[in-house]
Amino acid sequence: MSVKMNLHPFLNDGVELQLEIEGKTVGECLNNVIKRYPAMEKKLFAKKGELKGYVEIMVNSKSAYPNELIHPVNNDDVVSVLVFLAGG
Repeated sequence: MSVKMNLHPFLNDGVELQLEIEGKTVGECLNNVIKRYPAMEKKLFAKKGELKGYVEIMVNSKSAYPNELIHPVNNDDVVSVLVFLAGG
């Protein structure tokens, strides 16, 4: 199953990524992204199976919280990985 995934620039050295990625759940899709871009794992996950607090997952513009990683995705869904940033 192929979904469109948009990744916030913070996750990829300031460059926004738009990928076609395979997976049946958000977690499977993220694991496949990490296979391509291993450095993203430290920015996405606090520990195995737990997203960092500043990461928000949207599926078709709706929050996947609180069970983001097991949230099912369908062919042609759009998954956006957002990062909450603070500062001034």
